[in-house]
Amino acid sequence: MPLTLTVDLNDGRAHALAASPVPFEADGSFAVEIRNHGAGSHVHIHTDEALSRVARPAGGNYYVPPESRERITVSVGEPGPRPVEGTLRIAAGYGAERLEIPVRIVERDTPDTVEVDESLGEVTTPEERDDGPDPRAFVPAAIAVVGLALAVLAVLLLSELVGVVVGALALCCGVAAWYALR
Repeated sequence: MPLTLTVDLNDGRAHALAASPVPFEADGSFAVEIRNHGAGSHVHIHTDEALSRVARPAGGNYYVPPESRERITVSVGEPGPRPVEGTLRIAAGYGAERLEIPVRIVERDTPDTVEVDESLGEVTTPEERDDGPDPRAFVPAAIAVVGLALAVLAVLLLSELVGVVVGALALCCGVAAWYALR
């Protein structure tokens, strides 16, 4: 089922209007695409009383620039009896040219629903893998051990003050790595 009603404007003469497909049938919201073949024009779109119960064009008055296309959405409300038949009225040139298009809104062939089975309500937990401990857990300890080794070497080779500073830095790096990886 087409979702777009095409209206040709200014095709052959000023403010001329022609639509296709006519009559138009939709099972929900649809678009009216106005293709302007000439000078810029104002277009007015509205529905008759029967069609206005279920369908509403977005706005009513439009300016279609020269040699361009304008797409207007006609929203169709979901609840209600179907089919609904009415007329979509389009006027150009401030009413100088008018076009009435028979429109029929029918029931959808397929409902807008999703089938859900019982498994959707079941809580699932990820399977635990037994690959041993995470290697990232050893990074803070490794940083602390390397820092401690550097501190001992600094005490033995340099002085106690340098060893204490290096040890404190190693401890800080180990704690920072532990927080970053948890």
